[in-house]
Amino acid sequence: MQHMEILGFGYAKDPWSVYFNGQKVEGASAMQFKVLNHGYAKDPWSVYFAGNKIEGASAMNFEVLDNGYAKDAWKTYFMGRPVDGS
Repeated sequence: MQHMEILGFGYAKDPWSVYFNGQKVEGASAMQFKVLNHGYAKDPWSVYFAGNKIEGASAMNFEVLDNGYAKDAWKTYFMGRPVDGS
């Protein structure tokens, strides 16, 4: 039986994979995965919301704000989706 570490906000990992609510998060790096807040998480290459990769989001400077909002250097996101006009 493999060791499962609960990370919070629905995320967990074992030594090889990351999971959100029991479903594998495809492409996520278990060794470098970090839960941020409010369902957002990242590894060095990608950002995720509720276990889904946010296409085009910059992991390097991604920041969680309040009330479901987050931002990177180019866009603002709400619940993992880009906000129009950002």
